[in-house]
Amino acid sequence: MRCFLVVLFCFPLVCSAQEALDFHPDFDGDGCYGAVDLTSLLSMFGNCGMMDSDAATGFQPYNSGDSCYSAFDLVPFLALFGTCEGGPSTWTCGEPLAYDGHGYATVEVEGQCWFSENLRSNHYTDGTTIDEVLDAATWAGLSSGATVIFGEGTGGCSELSPLDACDEAVSLEAFGRLYNGFAVADPRGLCPAGWHVPSDADWSALEATLADLGYAGQEGVALKTTSGWYNSGSGQDLVGFSAEPGGYRFRNNGVFLDAGASAYFWSSTSSGVEHWFRYLNNGLLGIVRSDSDLRSGFSVRCLQD
Repeated sequence: MRCFLVVLFCFPLVCSAQEALDFHPDFDGDGCYGAVDLTSLLSMFGNCGMMDSDAATGFQPYNSGDSCYSAFDLVPFLALFGTCEGGPSTWTCGEPLAYDGHGYATVEVEGQCWFSENLRSNHYTDGTTIDEVLDAATWAGLSSGATVIFGEGTGGCSELSPLDACDEAVSLEAFGRLYNGFAVADPRGLCPAGWHVPSDADWSALEATLADLGYAGQEGVALKTTSGWYNSGSGQDLVGFSAEPGGYRFRNNGVFLDAGASAYFWSSTSSGVEHWFRYLNNGLLGIVRSDSDLRSGFSVRCLQD
């Protein structure tokens, strides 16, 4: 009790010493301040400069200009806990969506609302940190969820991108993160509340929509970005999906391959011991459905429930 009273008593002094900001610590981007947001804030308590605000989405993780997590952030957050502002009732597909410190572009494709960029979060939906596994041999031996940025860590890196995709800072900005299938299958989830990793049926529905729009057999043309693909393999991005050639991490040895030439997207659906995924390539007009060992490192898109 004594410690609690000290925090409350000292908080006004902290307030007077720091510049207050327009505080919007909505880490999971659902428009409400709940347990996931509190867990995220507590996991960073006492640290500085861990997340950036996002003017486009209104995400502001700090309550002061010092970019540090302290009582100055925690106490006002507790006052917000359980409340909502905007969120799903006012947010419209096509607007940016804040999640885990990043504003994701979104697009509606005939009733499906997709992220139009790859997931880059290093947290599960409940705020738990996903293991970041850099060592190639360790990655190849995993049986639990993990994430990595293309080119980050050991194992070698081969890419065909006009960007320096083996530079992890460049790769994160262009392609987001790679996740193994164990992370995709984890019941804690990867996407914001109200969103999910698309199932095999969700991907099939997108393909059917593209066929109805006249792109049967040319799904890759419709989905791929208009630049950035190797050897004139870019698409026309006809529905705003903006598939980037983020490459993959090979399951057997942890090597990074094919950035600039291919895109691999997980589904949440098991094919037995493996999971279904979708594959785009610079030399293909269409889209390929196949399944893979859960040790593979592929990109993830999120789809609204």
